[in-house]
Amino acid sequence: MTNWITFIAEEVGLHTLSSSGCDVYLIIALRMIRLVGFGATSLILALFLKSLDIPEQFIGLFMTLTFIGDLVSSFLLSIVTDQIGRKKMLVLCSIMMAVTGGVFTLFENYYVLVITAILGILTPSGGEVGPFRTIEQSAIASLVPATQRPDIYAWYTFLGTFSAAIGSVIAGTLIDFVQNTYDLNIVESYKCVFGVYTLLSVICVVLSLFISAGVEVKEEQPEQQEEASETTQLVQTTQPTPKKGFQLLPPLTPDTYLLVLKLSLLFGLDSFASSLTPLSWISFYIKNKFDVPSSYLGSVFFITGFISGFAALGSTPLTKRFGAVVTMVFTHLPASILLALVPLPTSFSLTLTILIIRACTQTMDVAPKHVFLATLVPDNQRTAVFGFVNVVKTLAQVIGPSIVGVITQRGAQWITFVVAGSLKATYDVGMLVTFLTYNRHSLH
Repeated sequence: MTNWITFIAEEVGLHTLSSSGCDVYLIIALRMIRLVGFGATSLILALFLKSLDIPEQFIGLFMTLTFIGDLVSSFLLSIVTDQIGRKKMLVLCSIMMAVTGGVFTLFENYYVLVITAILGILTPSGGEVGPFRTIEQSAIASLVPATQRPDIYAWYTFLGTFSAAIGSVIAGTLIDFVQNTYDLNIVESYKCVFGVYTLLSVICVVLSLFISAGVEVKEEQPEQQEEASETTQLVQTTQPTPKKGFQLLPPLTPDTYLLVLKLSLLFGLDSFASSLTPLSWISFYIKNKFDVPSSYLGSVFFITGFISGFAALGSTPLTKRFGAVVTMVFTHLPASILLALVPLPTSFSLTLTILIIRACTQTMDVAPKHVFLATLVPDNQRTAVFGFVNVVKTLAQVIGPSIVGVITQRGAQWITFVVAGSLKATYDVGMLVTFLTYNRHSLH
């Protein structure tokens, strides 16, 4: 029995996590607290704007402008993070979160909210926004040996997804509680959720102050040539000497540039598909179609998020055995197909069944993505490259919410699920065809 427990603990990376160090714990804790806030606000964002009598078309425009603001801020902040300091940037971004939450708690004017969403940090999708993920991915790669990164990235993904699920149920429960107990109207109830978001952001500010200098970028030291493995760099050629002064992107070899470009284009396709079905619009669709209470709606996304979080841990042994690319494709493809099927059922129970089955694999590709991308570039270039890839993904999401807003206003939101699922399936096939030879690159 003890051997089985030890085996399972090693397979899911518990041993690695337990010995990863205080900075890794703080980074994961920050992500968990942040994702609770993101999960809570994304559940009610579209509903909150609709409660202010804002038409669906302008709700979509709001989300598009939010993504544009995230695009610009994420890119600009990510390329200067390693010069300013990763710790300082985490503190600054947490402060921006707190200010954003405070404005949404106090104001109802559409233009004030739009400007705040553009300049601040807010997510319509329930996922990460801002440069947090870029900074934290780079910091983890600096803190953790290459052989242990799959385990840490899997737990980073799992605990974040789980926390977003908790945020959903907190939002739904809080809305019903303040309405029933304090007789608040629906707008005031939604504002309470943004108040919680503000409080969580302040906690993130405090925790960020305790991160050590170990997360900062380190100078690359010459290493002896090792036998290639699943976690060694894909491109081992000598890096060109960087020029002094400001550079938009780090100096990379032509081979690395080509790989990053291909990855960015495919990730962008997947992100555009995701922008057609963000959490805010999914909750809007389900509430309008089946008229479920807020608390029940929150429970739905808690269940799916809870399952997604635990399923993400399964990516660790799969990545070790089958490689990052195969794991990404064959866990993500079923979820893509199921997404296209969401509008088909006429009953809420069957729709919930599809969402739950989809949740079993939809996040299992996230940790392998981090692992695969981390093998492409050395430590002193990761933040900028991760930032570039994440900016491409955000750029691809910009127009999606506006398209959804126009389609929803015409009563045909179901189309977005079909299109999103089809595009995601295309992304999966593209990843397999383009990067299969890099799947177990130690053999090539």
